[in-house]
Amino acid sequence: MAGTQRLRQVVSTLKMVPVLEGVIIPFVPQHVGEDGTLRPSDVMAAGADAMLAELAKLTRPLRAMRMAGA
Repeated sequence: MAGTQRLRQVVSTLKMVPVLEGVIIPFVPQHVGEDGTLRPSDVMAAGADAMLAELAKLTRPLRAMRMAGA
């Protein structure tokens, strides 16, 4: 718990914003082809789409906040 509190201080100092959406990649070796590229499942692709959509929503407001603070 103390580690979490310390990390929270660092994150807030850096003005980082949490994005709850993410991509879960279970059993990574099963999804890596012989050529070393990742072959995502439908669930992984949906998670990536959700995460990128959330990042796109946050881009404009965060850019405005950064510009106002500069």
